[in-house]
Amino acid sequence: MDYVALGCRSLVALVFLVSAVSKVRGGSAYADFLAATRRLAPPWVPVRVAGAAVVAAELAIVLLVAVPGTVRAGFALAVCLLAAFTSAILAALRRAVRAPCACFGASRRPLGYGHVARNLVLMAGSALGLVAYEPVTGDAGAALAAVAAGAVAAIGVALADDLIDLFGPTA
Repeated sequence: MDYVALGCRSLVALVFLVSAVSKVRGGSAYADFLAATRRLAPPWVPVRVAGAAVVAAELAIVLLVAVPGTVRAGFALAVCLLAAFTSAILAALRRAVRAPCACFGASRRPLGYGHVARNLVLMAGSALGLVAYEPVTGDAGAALAAVAAGAVAAIGVALADDLIDLFGPTA
């Protein structure tokens, strides 16, 4: 199970790293993220505080899953943050908010149940990593393969909106 957990660590770390960097890569990117947060969050949510907290939590997850002594805390934080994101998306969908989300930077794809499914898959990967984690002590080649598998999955997650636009049905 150590290789499964290592793949989950790679997936979670890269997804949250890409997500955080896409939000703070420049002033306009962060402003776009705050605007998306404002559209998607309930009116009582302080957007600037929530935005800063999201980016801080995403970066904390990256660091926590990278350090062997804090991996479980990183996975637990990822599960909690993804649960919050999923709840926020479902609440926005119930309010008929279909604005694009800024999950991984600028996107034109309106919020939908695909975003919920993506988050549930990431939550499952985080939960699996949480319960399967043990320090890797085996074959370096197998460890590299696990990290690569997690990285490929992370790329798919980060590019999901673009892939759906490219290969999905047209309106």
